[in-house]
Amino acid sequence: MTTEAQSTKEKILDTAERLFGQQGFPCTSLRQITDEAGVNLAAVNYHFGSKEDLYKAVLIRRLRPVNEERMKLLTHAEQLAGEQPVPIRSILETFVRPLLRHAMGASVGGVSLLRLISRDLTDPQPFMMAEMAKEFDPLVDRYTRVLTQTLRNIPLPELFWRMQFTIGGIIYAAAHQHDFERISCGLCRGDDLDGCLRRLIDFCAAGLAAPLSSSGESFAQQTESDAVPAGP
Repeated sequence: MTTEAQSTKEKILDTAERLFGQQGFPCTSLRQITDEAGVNLAAVNYHFGSKEDLYKAVLIRRLRPVNEERMKLLTHAEQLAGEQPVPIRSILETFVRPLLRHAMGASVGGVSLLRLISRDLTDPQPFMMAEMAKEFDPLVDRYTRVLTQTLRNIPLPELFWRMQFTIGGIIYAAAHQHDFERISCGLCRGDDLDGCLRRLIDFCAAGLAAPLSSSGESFAQQTESDAVPAGP
């Protein structure tokens, strides 16, 4: 591929990433992407083939390096732990830091990606199911194995619930990190990677390792049983 063709391809990906993140897949047309990227429709067809394939390329371009870095960091954490379980905070750092670093870097691409992932979680595109499974299933399997060794007292179904909530919190925090400064009236800096990382890990570690409730009662049942009787 020539330098000019590669530049055109990157320009299409960058523009598509931003528009898909802002508007979602259904509301973004190829015409919008080509107009803002300053290329013709034939260039999109040549490099990607279709709008669906372009969407896949946008996500995979960003997700794969993040997930590869996570795997490397987790392997290093396991080596440091030796025969002992990997500390919960170390596990979370290997998962969170690569994502936050991309989100808070100089490039706007990280924020666009995270907003795109947030949209894909709440309104998943059917054609992305197989691709996302290919990218994330090995990662989930690996982290599940490590977490079960570290959190031995947490039953597997409960662990999966907690992992789901943890991932949701991480994605939201990373995608909206740049909004924190405005919302907090300047009390929280939007570029404070280490501060965000530390607080996010504190929060997620507490949730993952929280003691199990003493019974299988629902929250409503526990609330009713704990209530003080109104009369004799």
